Amino acid sequence: MSQPPTRGRPAKRDAVIQAARAVFGRDGYARTTTDAIAREAGVSTRTLYKHFPSKEELFSTVLALSATRVADAFTSYVEDGLRGVTDPDEQLLAIGHALVAHGLDFPDHFALVQQINAERRHFPPAMLDAWRQAGPLRVRAEVIRRLGALVERGVLRSGDPERMALQFAALTTFESTTAIREGRTPTPDEITTMVAEGVRTFLYGYHPTS
Repeated sequence: MSQPPTRGRPAKRDAVIQAARAVFGRDGYARTTTDAIAREAGVSTRTLYKHFPSKEELFSTVLALSATRVADAFTSYVEDGLRGVTDPDEQLLAIGHALVAHGLDFPDHFALVQQINAERRHFPPAMLDAWRQAGPLRVRAEVIRRLGALVERGVLRSGDPERMALQFAALTTFESTTAIREGRTPTPDEITTMVAEGVRTFLYGYHPTS
């Protein structure tokens, strides 16, 4: 998913960032060269280095911006899905659909994440921590907050908040993620069924009478 140039940020810098996200996600960090990114962006290598003095700094910037973009989208999906919804089951379905949607709508970002997991030894801990703070932990915190509200209402039994969020995400997204890894994008009807089954299983474990 491309982005229009951000106000106050040069178009060529945006082009480099978008190209880097695509090339890093496709080729990985170690195999990617700044020359390849410059070609993808349609700029000179000199222009690239004008904005980013090193490949590591470019990767760090791309990773943080991409993670922020995806986490922002997830929050918007949840807010839109929950607008006017009071039924607890429907609220859980909305959160589950938001988790699946943000995974499907940003393939370039999650290709980048796969490369991070494969090449973790290349990255300094501070870079990985910044990525987690900007993206995964923000998404998890939002899920924790939404599930916590249902615990307070007595809809769900209390549990470790982080574990609850991780289990909910796993149950609602596992099937769609598996399909994507196998090279197939699930249909909207399939996603509805997948999320509904995940929510049903989650409720079985966290229903107050369980």
